[in-house]
Amino acid sequence: MSRGWAIVWASFFTTAFASGGSQYGFGMFVEPLEQEFGWTRTQINLSLSIGLISGLLSPLVGWGVDKYGSRMIMTVSLVAVAASFLLRAGMTELWQWYALSALLAVGFPGTFLPIGKLVGTWFPATRGRMMGTAITGNNAFGLIGVPLLNLVIQTQGWQLAYTIIGAGVAIIAVAVWFIVRSVPQPGEVPSSEARLTTGDAALSGDYSFREAIGTRTFWLLLAGVTCAGFSYPSFMTQLIPHMQAVGWGSSKATLVLTVLAGTALASKISWGLISERLTARISFVIAISIMSSGVILVTLAGSSALVWPAIVYFGAGFGGIGPLMSLVVMETFGLRNFGSIQGVVTMVLATVPVLIGPIVAGSLFDATGSYETSFWIVSGIFAAGGLLVLSVRGQRIPSSSELLVAPEGRSS
Repeated sequence: MSRGWAIVWASFFTTAFASGGSQYGFGMFVEPLEQEFGWTRTQINLSLSIGLISGLLSPLVGWGVDKYGSRMIMTVSLVAVAASFLLRAGMTELWQWYALSALLAVGFPGTFLPIGKLVGTWFPATRGRMMGTAITGNNAFGLIGVPLLNLVIQTQGWQLAYTIIGAGVAIIAVAVWFIVRSVPQPGEVPSSEARLTTGDAALSGDYSFREAIGTRTFWLLLAGVTCAGFSYPSFMTQLIPHMQAVGWGSSKATLVLTVLAGTALASKISWGLISERLTARISFVIAISIMSSGVILVTLAGSSALVWPAIVYFGAGFGGIGPLMSLVVMETFGLRNFGSIQGVVTMVLATVPVLIGPIVAGSLFDATGSYETSFWIVSGIFAAGGLLVLSVRGQRIPSSSELLVAPEGRSS
């Protein structure tokens, strides 16, 4: 197996254990912690707010990827995440829960921000499908890891489940240190990819960080991508309560989210391939348009069986957002300073929707007794995001004079 493919699979397992363990895995431990320590749901869920640290640190982490390389940042970050999970097995106080949640938030950005630059560097011709493969680990954990670890919790206890996740992250950290290389060596990239590898001429058209944030294009793209970020806090986290509000039981309502996760997993690689044909920008617009109309279909379906095709339809679009958000930034501004630029995008993406979405959804439900108004607003936000990204132009074409200038001569 080539080093490039090894990096893709290392990224896959990184997103599976680090992202999947912290996002899909969170809900598994709420009831066991409540029973073990007597903590309230509010106290436990408060740790999610600590996750805002991840967004605030993203620009610094992105700069570190550009400065020190992906291997160093990923390894250090994975060690921090592994420690967070392993130490939870021995916690006894609420402050320890918050401290370890903060440690997780500090390490989390460095587990996924480097992946986009790695994939773009090693697979410039097929980066769409490779990106789709690399980040499906999150969904795979939701489908496979969650049921298995639930069984562990029920039979052996929540402490062992945390230990398993932490040990998995630690093993991946060691693998990343030996596998990941930020820049391919001669002969490590297949000929089909080598013709597009990031040499001096290719990088000469890339934006510096200052150039990027000084453009109207950056702010349009940032606004559009941020609109897509409302999918988690404003729709997915409210989906189960919505189905319960329209009369479905808890088990049946939970199954809706499982179907959504499975559909998103199946569609990720397809969206990567589509982005290679239509560009990441157009693919993103199509995917978020599907999400916008999908939310409307779910709302109109109410408690009927039409919810199932509506969820599959929404999930098909939602699966593309993860890889396409990074790909459209890469396509627009290039690879040289991708980490720094994507870090700022991630900071806004990880904070604004989280601060606004749940509050609006909860307030509207309290006022109307329904999530329908909230979902209509979310649909409009998705549609606005599609229009904003549609207005973004792609990466500039380097002039003939730029092609003669070595990239060291450019400001970065």
